[in-house]
Amino acid sequence: MTSSRTLTEQLADAFCAIRPADLSEETLATASSFVLDWLASALAGTEAKPGRMLIDEGESRGDGPCSVLGLAAGRDAEVAALVNGGLSHIVELDDLDRQSVVHPGCVVIPAALAMAEECGATGREFLAAVVIGYEAAIRVGSAVGRSHYAYWQNTATCGGFGSAAAAGFLIGLSPEQLTWAFGNAGSMAAGLWQFNQDGAMSKHLHAGRAAANGVLAARLGARGFTGAREILEGRQGFFAAMSSDAEPERVVSGLGESVASSTWAISRVSMKPHACCRHTHSSVDAALQLRPHLDLSAIDRVLVRTYGTALDITDAPDPRNRFQAKFSLQYTVARALLTGRVGLRDFDSELLNDQPTRRLMSRVQLAVDPEHDARYPGAWPATVRVELADGSVQAASVDAPKGDPENPLSQDELRAKFTDMIAWTAYASERERLLTSVGSLAVRRNMRSFLPEADDSAVD
Repeated sequence: MTSSRTLTEQLADAFCAIRPADLSEETLATASSFVLDWLASALAGTEAKPGRMLIDEGESRGDGPCSVLGLAAGRDAEVAALVNGGLSHIVELDDLDRQSVVHPGCVVIPAALAMAEECGATGREFLAAVVIGYEAAIRVGSAVGRSHYAYWQNTATCGGFGSAAAAGFLIGLSPEQLTWAFGNAGSMAAGLWQFNQDGAMSKHLHAGRAAANGVLAARLGARGFTGAREILEGRQGFFAAMSSDAEPERVVSGLGESVASSTWAISRVSMKPHACCRHTHSSVDAALQLRPHLDLSAIDRVLVRTYGTALDITDAPDPRNRFQAKFSLQYTVARALLTGRVGLRDFDSELLNDQPTRRLMSRVQLAVDPEHDARYPGAWPATVRVELADGSVQAASVDAPKGDPENPLSQDELRAKFTDMIAWTAYASERERLLTSVGSLAVRRNMRSFLPEADDSAVD
């Protein structure tokens, strides 16, 4: 890599030089695990109200070669990426990278899958595109700085670089064409946090739109449609417009070594066992550790100490719908203490006004811990301290919640998560076929018809 090349050109040079055969079997297996995790979230999303809306929107579009969950007939790649991406970001159980604060799977995998179907790519080519897409999204997200996240959802803004990289790799773009694709993906980047104030559905659209934008940018790049070469570091570019503390050098830091040694960013991504914002998970895990040692009826106060960003996003003492509850530390910690879980059904509407939950929520207080804050985003720690009526205190701290690379889900746990998530969907009977299909991705000859088909009643 030479300094005369822009950041996007350096990314494009590196990614275009990769061949699917370069990826190790271990890397392919890791990518397959994230595809399974993504598929569980996407299938679960088909049963949610916003998921049905997305599927209905997809149904209104013209036919094409790419599979859309919930539809019997295929659609254009951009539409497939939009709908499948949105579906996979609804139930808040999709993957998350700590350093970049990006949910890469819900953006990269739908784009890669749609383009792989359109191109007739092999499973190994598809998995290589997934790895490359994760790398691009995470590198940009890691460089954009903490200030960006105050207003912008990194998945929406940085994810488009990942979907463009994945789609462009499968199309076979040249370095120049991929540079243009990155330029246009960056120009389309958007996704504001204001939706969270209303508990609105925009977050799901963020993922779908970023996935579709990457497909569009890559396709246009193939046609010679130019884009900004300095979209990241330019004086009117991504970092200048959207951040006050960007570290542009992080985009390409160690890129050559990562490619040569296959130390890909995907290996550092976390999976989520709880159906809520990842910023709540360390607190939830700490609460779960304490629960067996507590008399719940004797709790006077619960103090949650964590990093500042977690409070910025999840300090919601009075959630009024399931979306707000998923972003409420007060609600998720209370549910963890009361029930020993924070699963999909813990956000059913009738539970939002459950009196024991509301009573305990009122006793949950939040505070920024300076030591925890200093470690973010490299770590997302939390301490939960429970004070009881007799004056005794129980406390637990969690640095690496379940699902982090330091505390990963086992393959058995991942398969169990998949089973639980699809059990109440129209796809439950296809569990074994889907597990087998994902497990054999590396040797699959063609990605067409990878997703399960649905009849017209699949999401009624």
